[in-house]
Amino acid sequence: MGSDACIVTHTDLDGVASAALVLKHLRMRGINDVEMSLTQPHNLYTAIKKIKCDELYICDLGINHTTYHLLINEVDALRKSGVTLYWFDHHIWQDSWVAHLTELGVNLHVDVGTCTAGVVARVLKLEDDNSLKLVKATCSNDLWIFNDYLGNYLSRYVVCKPGNKWRKQLINKLIDFDGILSDELIKCAENVIDRDLKVFKSAIKNSFLLNVGGIKVAITMKEWEESSTSFVAHYIMSRLNADVVIVFKEGSLSIRSNELNIRELAVRLGGGGHPKAAGAPFKLPILYRFLIALGIRKPVLRYCGKVIANELTNLNLSKGA
Repeated sequence: MGSDACIVTHTDLDGVASAALVLKHLRMRGINDVEMSLTQPHNLYTAIKKIKCDELYICDLGINHTTYHLLINEVDALRKSGVTLYWFDHHIWQDSWVAHLTELGVNLHVDVGTCTAGVVARVLKLEDDNSLKLVKATCSNDLWIFNDYLGNYLSRYVVCKPGNKWRKQLINKLIDFDGILSDELIKCAENVIDRDLKVFKSAIKNSFLLNVGGIKVAITMKEWEESSTSFVAHYIMSRLNADVVIVFKEGSLSIRSNELNIRELAVRLGGGGHPKAAGAPFKLPILYRFLIALGIRKPVLRYCGKVIANELTNLNLSKGA
């Protein structure tokens, strides 16, 4: 026996807020038996392989090139088993992906003009004041426009404690988010800021710099899983005057830039995302995984730099593109 509905979502604020809105929609329909899973794009096919439910909602998870066919196989199997599948996203999709998934009967909704929480609210017709407050706060940070102070608190609330168990608790809490900052939320934000200041200092100290055809690249290793990748990357970008920042953690790379369309770089590495914020899977050779286990980082960052440099030389990136 499976659940009535399942939600598979991303681990950041947009993913958590989107899941909260979907959960609110389901509860309004009287559906309370809901299973939740949080994952990354390159692991999406694995997450949905375990699904046993009547309705599946995927939020804030784009397509990963390297696992596309594995993902399609799982989606096809779910549809053939009678699962109704809804997919909400705001990343850039290829027309062929949209056509393929639509052909399989997926209720696909992609809008690059807003955050995924905004897509969910629009499609599911969640127009109450609380839902719209959550959407505005989420889009403020996820779109990097910072036009709502609540987003700065919520983005830190999501990473207050490690692990997806905490995020699942927040999904249930954010259903009733009314824009009021609780003492717990404020305390969480303060703790995260204190922690991030230490992480930023270490990230600067341990960054590896290279110049590829006039493009200054900074590469660092993510030391604390729950720190915001975007905040770390943009801090490094500002302090080191870098054009591109690569934040490495075992299994993946996060890529950020203010002026370059680094999605093309992510695509070459088997990933995707947005023009200024993207990511890709990144599997290290066993030697470098062994070095990480020993706490030796510099050779690992140099190896990442070599791979990035090779890909960048094959791209014609220009600032402002």
